[in-house]
Amino acid sequence: MLLRALGAEDYACRAPLNIHSAPLSLISNFALTPFTLDGQPYASVEGFWQGLKFADHDERRRIAQLHGGQAKQAGRSAPAADTIVYDGRTARVGTCDHWGLMERACAAKFTQNEAAQAALLGTGRRPLEHRLRRDSRTIPGIVMADIWMRLRARL
Repeated sequence: MLLRALGAEDYACRAPLNIHSAPLSLISNFALTPFTLDGQPYASVEGFWQGLKFADHDERRRIAQLHGGQAKQAGRSAPAADTIVYDGRTARVGTCDHWGLMERACAAKFTQNEAAQAALLGTGRRPLEHRLRRDSRTIPGIVMADIWMRLRARL
């Protein structure tokens, strides 16, 4: 029987790539990957996501300019709420409507930031996952990874 190399084992076996919250990963929500959504500039997807927790427009704009741990930390002071309001529409936290906002932000990021897009496309057809020590209550890792893979397929 003739065997041939299929490449690195992880690639050949389609082992999932864990896109975690490391600031060095351009795919991560934490990455400094500026984009604009609905006329508002954001430094990172995390800044967008954490800003949604606040009703105050000025606080959202401040958080929009943050990335990495600073953006995550800013969201911790938000009042507890079951809903968010964005662009005049109300969405229940942790629902498909809420996650749709994340997908819109990620789509803006990957279409407007060449380096981030190259990083996402560079994952090829490998499955992506977002596995953390403690999964998010508002957007589980499996949902986040699915968003990235859908966007990758569209690009």
